[in-house]
Amino acid sequence: MTQAGLDAAARSLRAWLNLQQFSDLSTAEVTAFFTDAVADWASDQGYEVQREVSLPTIARQHRTGRLDLQLRHRSGRGRLISVEVDRGTKQWSLDKLVQAAELGHLALWLRWSRTPVTVSIPPTVRLIRAQVLRRTTLTQAKVHSLRPDNCG
Repeated sequence: MTQAGLDAAARSLRAWLNLQQFSDLSTAEVTAFFTDAVADWASDQGYEVQREVSLPTIARQHRTGRLDLQLRHRSGRGRLISVEVDRGTKQWSLDKLVQAAELGHLALWLRWSRTPVTVSIPPTVRLIRAQVLRRTTLTQAKVHSLRPDNCG
C-alpha cells in the first residue's frame, strides 16, 4: 500500500471510532477501551491482532520498543498496521511508529485527549484524535467520556 493505503486505514478507523461512546471511565479504562475498539475494528476488517509487539530494531534507555497493537491481514496480503494508543504526546510513541513505518508498516497513532499535539507528525504516520472529555467527580476522581462523532 502507498500513502493512499495509510490514509484509507486512518479514515476507516476514524469512522469506526466515531460510532463509539463511553461515560465516566478512569484513565486506564479509557486506554483499554480504545485498545479493544481498535482490535474490534481490525478483526472486522479481516486482521489478526497482536498486542504488545516488540519492534525488532528500536531500543531506548535499555528498553525495547513495544507497539500497543500490530495487525496482520488474515489473507497474508498487504502491510502490517502498527498502532499506538496514548493519552499524552509521547515522543517515544511517535519514535516507535516512525520505526515501524521504516520497516514498511502502516503507522497509526490514536491519541485520546483534547490538548493540542505538541510534536510534528511525519508524513509516514497518521494521527487520529479522540476528543475525550474529562471531569472531576464530587469525590475528586478524574473520569473521561466520549460522545459519538468526536474522533478526527
